[in-house]
Amino acid sequence: MIQEKKPTIWEKMGKVDYRWVYALTIILVIIPVIQPIGIPCKTTKVVEDYYDVLDNLQPGSVVAVSLGGGISMQDELKSQLICTWKILFEKDAKVIWFSTNRDGPIMLDWTFNIVKPSQYGKVYGEDYVRLGFTPLGEPGQASFAIDIRSVYPTDYQGTSLDDLPITKDVIGHEDIDLLIFIYTSCTDVEFVIRQWAVPYPDVKVLAITIGGCGPMAAPYIPDQILGFLHGSVGGAELEIVAGLPGPGALINDAKNLGIFGLLIFLILGNASYWGERLTGDS
Repeated sequence: MIQEKKPTIWEKMGKVDYRWVYALTIILVIIPVIQPIGIPCKTTKVVEDYYDVLDNLQPGSVVAVSLGGGISMQDELKSQLICTWKILFEKDAKVIWFSTNRDGPIMLDWTFNIVKPSQYGKVYGEDYVRLGFTPLGEPGQASFAIDIRSVYPTDYQGTSLDDLPITKDVIGHEDIDLLIFIYTSCTDVEFVIRQWAVPYPDVKVLAITIGGCGPMAAPYIPDQILGFLHGSVGGAELEIVAGLPGPGALINDAKNLGIFGLLIFLILGNASYWGERLTGDS
């Protein structure tokens, strides 16, 4: 009676059911969806510089945020905005949000449902204010920098800026410490260069944009723009640098963990092939 040859360890490794690989990959991708881990990743200097500017804000610093992103760009902007708002609230900055895109107020509502100012003890009109939407364009940016009230005499609720503690003594660029310029039309970055960075070098400028527009901001680093975020990758990097894992870290974690299933499959396949060749077991 001929005994059936038992499969070698190398043969077993080469015949692992591929469905286990799929199952492992699915599990690894689901883990960060339930709870982002914040796996360390290589971060770029422009993102590190962006964080350093925010981290060095003094309590009471006045930050103007020009919100130009549209709701269709939320996947690219989500992690950037959420993490930036968290840092601003933690640093006790006085934040003035104004929207140059009609979707801006919607974006702000959406992010405020995630990063609630009240959870940080922030009081509307004292610690932050929303000025609503006005189709500024470059002339509007110039007017805003000179005199906020020439563009926004009231907040989005119709309250006079003179009646709000946060804006009572804020006239224009001379009272603003930092401008965060959010744009999704690539050439719009030139607005902030011509109307803020060059004429008012005392105002620090940061930029947020979608991935495809990042190269438009790069030439202005570090003289006119001190740092910038580009796309969901930039948002994930900021979360890692700031130690505030969120939606960007979720994507980064899922990509990094999900690849392990494939790597294990490749390792088993190569180990099986070379093991059989080197030992002569086949």
